[in-house]
Amino acid sequence: MDYQSRYIAHQKRKKEQLKGNYIKEKTYTKGEISTVKKVFKNRNSSRVFNGESVDLKEILEMVETSPSSCDRKGVIYKIIEEREDKELLSGLLVGGVGWVNRADKIILLYSDMRAYQSPAEKDFMPYLDAGVMIQSFYLACEVLGVKVCYVNPNIREQNKDYFMSIFFPELVSTNYKFLGAVAIGN
Repeated sequence: MDYQSRYIAHQKRKKEQLKGNYIKEKTYTKGEISTVKKVFKNRNSSRVFNGESVDLKEILEMVETSPSSCDRKGVIYKIIEEREDKELLSGLLVGGVGWVNRADKIILLYSDMRAYQSPAEKDFMPYLDAGVMIQSFYLACEVLGVKVCYVNPNIREQNKDYFMSIFFPELVSTNYKFLGAVAIGN
């Protein structure tokens, strides 16, 4: 990932805006605004799923447009679909015990800490970026009629190394931070 080049491009856009070179590209009709308000109002969490399969393509297309700190896109995801893995997560994710395994897909969110270079932002900025991404999951799912629920990143202390070795073996010795999971299903 080239976080620094995205950061530099962000800074360049910001300078252009400060020079007054910002053009509002789109205005929205009252009907479009009303629809967006409805989506925001109706979005909710669901911990009940019926087992039907969900196609993530459109959801991920929307989520990948989420804004992030200086446009670095430091939050990455991993999709979990295998039944055994979902069962295991149901026992490891504190907030998902007893229900998360029934979701069609569980999306694990984590940050590449190389994206966050300032010591002042390392403790909180990955979580803020994940929060924006999570809201995008909620809005995309609401628009597409899919159920969704965020699962906080709490893992029982005695299980953290095990969790990482099972779901992120390639990351165990690198600088990544687990930010939670998103359960998606019908």
